[in-house]
Amino acid sequence: MMHLQLRHELDLEVYLEPSVIALTDGSIRALNRAASQLLAPGRAATSLLDICASRVDALRTYLLACSGSRQPLIERVGFNGPDGPGDYRCFGNVLIPRRKSQPATLLLRLFPLLDPRFSAAAERMRRLTAERQRRLAMQQFDELRSDRLRLVEQYCFVAEALRIVEARTHRLEDELNHIRADERARIARDLHDHTGQEMARVLIELRALQESTKGLARRRLDEIVEHVTGVGRKIHHAVVSGRPRIVEELGFSRAIEAMAASFAADGRLQLCFRKKGAEPDPMPAVIEDTLYRVAQEALTNTLKHALCARKLDIVLDFARSSVSLTIADDGIGLRSQPERPGDGLRTGIGLPGMRQRMADVGGTLGIGARCGKGTIVTAVAPLTGVAPRSVSS
Repeated sequence: MMHLQLRHELDLEVYLEPSVIALTDGSIRALNRAASQLLAPGRAATSLLDICASRVDALRTYLLACSGSRQPLIERVGFNGPDGPGDYRCFGNVLIPRRKSQPATLLLRLFPLLDPRFSAAAERMRRLTAERQRRLAMQQFDELRSDRLRLVEQYCFVAEALRIVEARTHRLEDELNHIRADERARIARDLHDHTGQEMARVLIELRALQESTKGLARRRLDEIVEHVTGVGRKIHHAVVSGRPRIVEELGFSRAIEAMAASFAADGRLQLCFRKKGAEPDPMPAVIEDTLYRVAQEALTNTLKHALCARKLDIVLDFARSSVSLTIADDGIGLRSQPERPGDGLRTGIGLPGMRQRMADVGGTLGIGARCGKGTIVTAVAPLTGVAPRSVSS
């Protein structure tokens, strides 16, 4: 066991705090100068129990506990002094262990619980800490506000950039649609002016040969003339139906009705054309061209693939913000097998082309089986920024 060894009472002066050498029965053997000024027990008080300001039995128990402890014990005690009672935190160590007939000798070091010096320093530290925390919080708040302003500026910049990109995209789409329309018109004019004239010249030569030929050669020439005449009709039909000018001359709904009537001109199909709602005036040219092309392809597929079809229903429905085109037949309906490359369903722009045309204008295309029997094609295109006008059905 280790014990403090004080060879002389003057050794107590090495401790700056009040220090007392006492026995376990409370008898005071020595005090340093700080303890003498703080406690001032006088001649009458020779025991710590006499100047105890707290419970005496608790102090006696504490002193006995210190004599048998290997480590310093800490206890809160109260002593009377010149300035009145005071509370202290007492650190007790064994100097000389207890013997048979002698109590143990203890070193008691007293630390005031409320030292003004420590209290002032703690208050200063608390104030400095609070001020530092306040400054740190204000700095963080300023940084967060700056970050927020920077994020708002970046958001506004990105939003404006997106708006410009969208506007440019719409302009490019409009220009592309005009370029496509102009190119189709140019091709139609070339077919009409050059190919049509050449076909007419070939027919004139063939008819001249018909007049001068007899027998089997005459019948062969008749077949060739009929075939070339059919090719000429197809070219003429492609030129007439492919020109956007037909929509400009007749109007959108009448152009759709005229095209449907031309498809049913042979009497094989019974046509029923209906129009609902108010047609916008003017109607966006890109919407007119797209729906006209979709109707042309749908009618072509009806003639080629709707076997046993006898009735064709076409409905144009003009709503406030959209226009829908519905084409339904009473043929055998959709095939269960998927489309294959080279299939007839892909003639012209084909079904993928129809869907792509509608997607280009923000519309939708639906193809399904008609209730009962047949196929129904529904194309819906949005109308924005147009004013409706009343039309007669």
